[in-house]
Amino acid sequence: MTSDISADFNSFSNVENQTITNNLRLETTDFSKYLRNIAGIHVSYLPVAVICTGLDLIFTLITLVMGSTNMSECPIEPLIPIYLVVISTINLVMIILTTIAIILHMRKIDEDILAFFYVNSSAIVILILQLFSFIWLIFGSVWTFDIYNDVQYSQINQNNYCKSSLYKYTIVSIVLQYIIPFVLCGARNASSIRRKIH
Repeated sequence: MTSDISADFNSFSNVENQTITNNLRLETTDFSKYLRNIAGIHVSYLPVAVICTGLDLIFTLITLVMGSTNMSECPIEPLIPIYLVVISTINLVMIILTTIAIILHMRKIDEDILAFFYVNSSAIVILILQLFSFIWLIFGSVWTFDIYNDVQYSQINQNNYCKSSLYKYTIVSIVLQYIIPFVLCGARNASSIRRKIH
């Protein structure tokens, strides 16, 4: 006894195949979009980006000047001015890369292959620099707060001396570097929640 099995391959509609194919195309993910968001390149509101970048640039330049002009003004911890110079230099590089990438992205020039490569390469470099900055911030925090109870500001020729303005600026700088990202994340989340409600 033999049984015949038959299948009708013509009944499989071509329209259904196109729908499945189109759905697959719609479900692709643009990972470069996530990369730009994490690196701070994707900006939804330009005036806020300009203001934040301007304030960041001012803060960075003040930090660079404060560290570079006071290199020998903190014998109790000579790494404090070096910390300020390095963190501000890294931040300056990130500001430049981010600004160029934002301009390319906002003008839709990043749809060109070279600009797309630049924007995404910048995003990767910015993420690496952000990671380095965070690690450097931890080192700076240890160097700064480790001497908090021992530092004095009046006797310049003592080993426990550190220039008052340098040391206090470093403390404020470090505290702000811990607080500002949380404030910005909270503001971003609050605005997205407001948009969902309305």
